[in-house]
Amino acid sequence: MSKPAAQPPDWKSYSVDALEEAVRYHNRKYWIDNDPEISDPEFDRLVEVLTEKDPDNPVLDAVGPAGTDAEAFDTETEKLEHDPPMLSLNKCYDEQTLLKWYDKFDGPALATPKIDGVAAMLRYDTHGELEVAATRGTGDVGEVMTQQARHVDDIPSSIDDGDIEVRGEAVIPVAVFQEQFKNEYANPRNLTAGALKQKDPEKTASYGVCFFAFDILGPRLETEEEKMQRLKSLGFSVPDFEVVERDDGQAYYDAVTERRAELRFETDGVVYKANRVDEQERMGHTAHHPRYALAYKFAGDSGESVLRDVLWSISRTGAINPVGIVDPVELSGATVTRVSLHNLAIMEQLGGDRGLTIGARVMMQRRGGVIPNLERVIAHGDEPVEPPSTCPECGAKTRRENDVLVADHLADCQSTRLQQLRHFVTELGIKGFGPKLLEQLYEQEIVTSPPDFFTLTVEDMLPLERVGRKLAEKQVHRISRAQKTSADRFLRALGIDELSHHVSKLLVREFPSLNAIREAEPEQLVELHTIGEVIADTVTSGLDEKSELIDDLLEHMELEFPEDGEDEPEIAGSPLAGKAVLFTGKMESMTRSQAKKEIEKRGGRTPSSVIRDLDFLVMGDADMERFEAGWRSSKLKKAERYNSDGSEINIIGESTFLSMLEESRSQQSLFES
Repeated sequence: MSKPAAQPPDWKSYSVDALEEAVRYHNRKYWIDNDPEISDPEFDRLVEVLTEKDPDNPVLDAVGPAGTDAEAFDTETEKLEHDPPMLSLNKCYDEQTLLKWYDKFDGPALATPKIDGVAAMLRYDTHGELEVAATRGTGDVGEVMTQQARHVDDIPSSIDDGDIEVRGEAVIPVAVFQEQFKNEYANPRNLTAGALKQKDPEKTASYGVCFFAFDILGPRLETEEEKMQRLKSLGFSVPDFEVVERDDGQAYYDAVTERRAELRFETDGVVYKANRVDEQERMGHTAHHPRYALAYKFAGDSGESVLRDVLWSISRTGAINPVGIVDPVELSGATVTRVSLHNLAIMEQLGGDRGLTIGARVMMQRRGGVIPNLERVIAHGDEPVEPPSTCPECGAKTRRENDVLVADHLADCQSTRLQQLRHFVTELGIKGFGPKLLEQLYEQEIVTSPPDFFTLTVEDMLPLERVGRKLAEKQVHRISRAQKTSADRFLRALGIDELSHHVSKLLVREFPSLNAIREAEPEQLVELHTIGEVIADTVTSGLDEKSELIDDLLEHMELEFPEDGEDEPEIAGSPLAGKAVLFTGKMESMTRSQAKKEIEKRGGRTPSSVIRDLDFLVMGDADMERFEAGWRSSKLKKAERYNSDGSEINIIGESTFLSMLEESRSQQSLFES
């Protein structure tokens, strides 16, 4: 039985450190334990408060399955590594974003309602018998639930096909939940997760869990529509689907929205996938999501209010952004008084011909249950909203650059400087410096620039409010540990536009020292793969502007460049340099993750599935013996099909792979001598 509903925490009263801990904890409870303790809207509110207090906090990047630690799973539960990973879906909340996505591929998309359940996979052996079932888990590693799956009525124990994997969503139908469980459990999804974790698998049957299949790995099918038809022919239930052209995408979404209450399962949006598989292969995926799929989420609660004022907030980059102040309104269970107005251009569009006005009656919405947005003006007010002619903090003259209000902020612009200080400590991983503490340090002129952190003493901090000796000693110690840091982290901490995680990693890999990076011309950066002219110009000019700051920081800091196996440069002449290598099955000498790192060190790449330009498909020696005796997995079959069409995929065993690694090491020794 579920616990009685507790009063939601007042997240705004939490410190940044406490919010970080809460986000990590509840993220894990949802994605790893399948046992969330707070509702989705409440988790969204938690994330929103951390975003407001610390928009650059690295914990925000880890929200979702990517932010969980597979090694922290309950060790008593058997694990399964997903290959390829079960990635998340990228999300959108409006038709404009949907149409832009459609423009990235040829042909229509296959659309289905997005089932809000527990993602899972089923693997069938060469004889068509259910071999293993597992939850999605982190996306890379899931928890095995084979015996529980055998007690789900619409999961076939055998099928008329073999050596395939089926992926889908387990869920308890709404009608079953309402009739049997609504007084004891929070929602169908939580109950589904619990049903699939029963230690006695026979108890799983009593919950009425259903399984809806939406993907099949193994057979070569040309379209998503063919996949759905094949799944149906094998005896699987599939969600309603329709092949939808670009101009009909919104209409399908609207139709699902209208009949949402009639569906058998809870749904939180619509999933679109490029229908053509060859287009999917061309588009590929990021580390987080496939580019060929998109989840168009249902909008959050909406409500009317009155716009009372517009404040102008200064970001770390110096941009001055509008924030609306409205009469309190309840949206998705939270009282909202501030609303995003985006930027100048969108703010002006919202106001129409008359522009945005104070006193206007407006419609607001929490998109995805997280960020309140002003969606439209219902009735105009009397006082027009005018962008400030000077910075609200320092008085510097403002100007418009495209859609953004900017200014050449004066040296003592407190808001900008505080944002920069916060960015610096966040990028260096120095915890404990929340907005209030930073504001005190700045106003007392103790820390006004990043180098000041490294001269901060315990005695400097003791006079500050709510700072005792123990806290002061802890913060000074945290700073001392950050004095030695990686060069890429140092570069990101400078707060230069376009100097992202990817660009900083690339620079420290391609240049031997910080001086070499600082002296590089834009033309040299453009020669690096993925860096264009705009990024090159912005980064080089930013490094010039930060020259004095960099010199001051280097008096206190020691930078580490990659060496000795960490982010090694491509080994000259390595047989793996520039090659695409995929691993399948189990190897004895190392894990698949370790093997991938060895490839990347040698300048190779590791796609997540068999592709036409794959160079090597590597398996353990035991599987190699089976392969030579005639056994074929789905990956091997796919590689052989590509080879018959002209590809040149080398299928090798673990011993051959280890020899190639050894050859690379020999090349490295010669190169270094």
